[in-house]
Amino acid sequence: MRCIGFIGAGNMACAMGGGLTASGADVTLMATDPDPSARDRFAAQTGGRSVGELDEVLAAANVIVLAVKPQMLPGVLDQLAGKVRAEQIVLSIAAGFTLGGLAGRLGSGCRLVRAMPNTPAMIREGMTVLVGGGAATADDLEVARQIFTVVGDAVVVADEALLDAVTAVSGSGPGFVFAFAEAWLRAAEAAGLAPDLAERLVKQTLFGAAALWRQSGEQVESLRAKVTSPGGTTLAGLEAMTANGFARATAAAIEAATRRSKELSAG
Repeated sequence: MRCIGFIGAGNMACAMGGGLTASGADVTLMATDPDPSARDRFAAQTGGRSVGELDEVLAAANVIVLAVKPQMLPGVLDQLAGKVRAEQIVLSIAAGFTLGGLAGRLGSGCRLVRAMPNTPAMIREGMTVLVGGGAATADDLEVARQIFTVVGDAVVVADEALLDAVTAVSGSGPGFVFAFAEAWLRAAEAAGLAPDLAERLVKQTLFGAAALWRQSGEQVESLRAKVTSPGGTTLAGLEAMTANGFARATAAAIEAATRRSKELSAG
C-alpha cells in the first residue's frame, strides 16, 4: 500500500485526497498544514490522517505532494532539503517553480514530478499536465498521472517549456471561461432576460456544449458548423464576434498568460 503525504491541506489536497478515497485506490493519506482547521477538513473529507509536523509526512510517505501556495514553497523546501529519501517521489503543484529550481533546493537525485492542474479538479473535472525531472522514472510519472486521473484528465509531456502554454490554456482557462460567461450573462440581461433565467440558460448551455464536444468525438469546427445555418441567428452572432475581434482577443489572452508564466518561472 502506497502512502501519499500532502504538505498543504487546502482545496487541491482535499480534492486529490477525496478523489483517491472515492476511487478505492490502495493508498493511505496524510496531510500537514500550519492551519489546524485545514488539517481537520482534509481528514474529514478524505479519511486521511492529519499530522502536525512536516517530518511526520517525510517519515511515512512514498509520494510527497507539495500543495502549498507558491509564496510558502521556499520555506517548505528549506525544511525538506537533505531529508528526502532516494525512494520517495516529490510531486509539486506549485506554479512558478521549475524542475531546475526544485532540484537546486532538493538535490539533482530527487525524483521530481511537476504538475499543472486546474481548479475544476475540485469537482473531479480537472485537467492536469505533468513533466518529470531528470531523476524521475517512467514509473514515477505513471504513479503521478494516476493520482491526478482521480480528479479529471491527466497527461504527461516530455518538455517542461510546454508548461507555460499549459498554464495559459488550462490553468488560466477556467478564468477565461468564467469571464466569457460574465459577459454572456450581462448581454442576456440587456436583451431582456431576467438575471435568474439568464444564468440558468448560460450555465446549462456552456455545460451542454462542452459535454457534446467531449462525448460526440467530433472536431469542434464540425460542431460549430452544424449549428451555424446560412443566414441564421448563429451566423449573425458569429460574424459580430469576428468583427469585434473575438479571436484576436482570445489569442492575446493566451499569449499574455503564457508570457506571464515564463516571467514567474524565471523569478
